[in-house]
Order: sequence, then structure tokens, then C-alpha cells
Amino acid sequence: MSTTVQIDDKGRIYLPSEVRKMLGLKKGDRLRVRVRDRAILLEVEERNVRKLRRGTPWGAEAFLDAGEALVSD
Repeated sequence: MSTTVQIDDKGRIYLPSEVRKMLGLKKGDRLRVRVRDRAILLEVEERNVRKLRRGTPWGAEAFLDAGEALVSD
């Protein structure tokens, strides 16, 4: 999909509704902005991600959706 958007006087852009629907974006969602050469990359940040400090013990909640693990020799 390709579309053209315009920057307003405050530096904002409007993401068309079909793009927001395609990505499942809602009000308040956050996008990470990266610049590569002359391209602007917008990446959707994951929702409800908890950051843990190094050395913090993990509880059982850390593996609720982990599924099965494969172990090899």
C-alpha cells in the first residue's frame, strides 16, 4: 500500500483510516520513529509490555503465554 500524506504547520501527519485499521492502531498507541537515509520508518510499539530491571526475579506470570520450549543437546 502506498499513499501520500501532508505535514501540517505543527509538523504532524495524518495516518489514513485504512492504514490505522490495517495496523490495528487506536488512540494513544505509540509509534517508534527511525530515520534511515532519507526514509522515515514508523514502527508500532507493543502494547502492555512491562520492563524489568536486570536482576529482578521473574514470577510465574513471565511464562503465561510462552507455550512449549524446545531443548536440544
